[in-house]
Amino acid sequence: MELELRVPGDLQDDLESELKSAAAPAGQPLAGEGTTWLVTRHSYSYTDNAQPLVYTHRLELQEVEALQASTVEVAGLTLVPIQYKEDIDEEALLVFLVTDVSGEEGERLEELIVTQEDQYFDVVRRGVSEPPVRMRFGRCLWQQGEGATRRHNLTLVADEGRPDRPLGIAAINQPQLGRTIERTVANAAALDLLVEQLHSQGVLTEEVATTIKAAALPHDLTPRESREFCRTSKIDDYWG
Repeated sequence: MELELRVPGDLQDDLESELKSAAAPAGQPLAGEGTTWLVTRHSYSYTDNAQPLVYTHRLELQEVEALQASTVEVAGLTLVPIQYKEDIDEEALLVFLVTDVSGEEGERLEELIVTQEDQYFDVVRRGVSEPPVRMRFGRCLWQQGEGATRRHNLTLVADEGRPDRPLGIAAINQPQLGRTIERTVANAAALDLLVEQLHSQGVLTEEVATTIKAAALPHDLTPRESREFCRTSKIDDYWG
C-alpha cells in the first residue's frame, strides 16, 4: 500500500523516528485497525523558507502477517504455544514461544536444554512452515506452575554454520557476574552439606568443617546448576 501524508515541522522528528523504527524487515510494526504494517519504502521532502514549514512523506507499507504456530515440534517433543512470535536477526530466524510442559515431556525438555544447549535439531512450526529448520536453544526461562507443570519462555535460533558473534551486550558485567554466580552456587552447596552433616553426626567435627570449606570453593557450574538461574516468578515480564 502506498500513501502520502503531510505533517507540520514540529512533528517531523517524531514521525521520522517512528517510521524508521518500523522499517522492514525486522522493525517494530505500526499498529493499524485490525492489522500491523512495516515500512518498505520511505522518502520525504519540504520547501525551503515555507511558512508554515510542512513535510511531505511518501510511504510504501507492507501488511504484516500474524504468525501463530499451532505446535512447535523439536527433538520428538510437541510444544503447544500460549504465545508465539518470530523475528529475523542478521538473517538468522528466531522463534520465541511460551508453553506449559509437565510430566515426561517436561523432563525431556529440561534434559535437552541442560545437556544439549549447543546442539541443533530439526524444528517444525506447524501452521507457519512445514519444512523443518535446523535450530538450537537460545535463552530459555521457566516459571513453576501448578503441580509439576512448568511454564517456559523459549528462544530457538537458526544460526547453524554461522561464525560466532561478538558478545556485545552479553559481555556487560562479565566476567564478574559469572564469578558471582559460581560463588552463590558453591555457598548453597556448602549449606546443604552442613545441614546434612549436622543432622547425621550431631556435632561439627574438624573433619566436617574441612569438608564444608572444600564444598564452598568456587567451581565451574554444571549445566543443571546454571539452569536454576533461568527460573523466574514472573515469566510474562520477559515477553515482548
